[in-house]
Amino acid sequence: MVEVYLMLFALSACAGFVQRVSGFGFGIFIMMFLPYIMPSYNEAVALSGILSGCTALLIVVRNWRYIQWSAMPVVFFFNILVSYFVIKYMGAVDGLVLRRCLGVALMLVSLYFIFLEGKARMLFCSRWSQAAVGALSGFMGSMFAMPGPPVVLYGVSVIKDKRGYMATMQAFWLLFNIVYLFFRSGRGYYTADTPLYWCAGVAGIFLGIHFGAVFFSIINKTVLKRLIYIFMFLSGIVALIK
Repeated sequence: MVEVYLMLFALSACAGFVQRVSGFGFGIFIMMFLPYIMPSYNEAVALSGILSGCTALLIVVRNWRYIQWSAMPVVFFFNILVSYFVIKYMGAVDGLVLRRCLGVALMLVSLYFIFLEGKARMLFCSRWSQAAVGALSGFMGSMFAMPGPPVVLYGVSVIKDKRGYMATMQAFWLLFNIVYLFFRSGRGYYTADTPLYWCAGVAGIFLGIHFGAVFFSIINKTVLKRLIYIFMFLSGIVALIK
């Protein structure tokens, strides 16, 4: 059991670093490993959500003044709406075909934004496109604990300030994971061991956020965007071959 806690500490530190640098990716990174050390896939998804929410909270506390609240309502509403129905009627599944389709989609989208970045902002001007972003994020979050890519593409395209982007994304993830916590309660996602897993993970998160903040402070917005798109492409490969 001690080995599991040590692994959770190390994985959470790495995932916290990724999220602090790119604004997302905690769930994507940790879910590459968590299903193999947790008793069930549902418990892995639930723990990933709790730890991701804690990561977002720690970042929001220090950056709350930069949050751009006006960028969030439509995306958040449709995210939660779709998440509710997916969790209620489908639950978290690990469908191989669906996951591979997701991987291909992430790779294609990341390539599009790498080479056609200038057109990205136009895609998210309408409320309908924001609703689509929220719905897709809700589906990916509730099914695979990977809600980040659609929302991050939206955020990095419409929020010009680096700190504003980071603060707004973390506020979104915090609210998102609080709601998910209630959605998953009473459905077998949480067990008596969850608090102990949480403690091991949070200890690692503090370490990851500290070093991630140092790295984030020295990169500019252009480099940040490139890192996000590359990480999204790599996460697509992971989803494709996993």
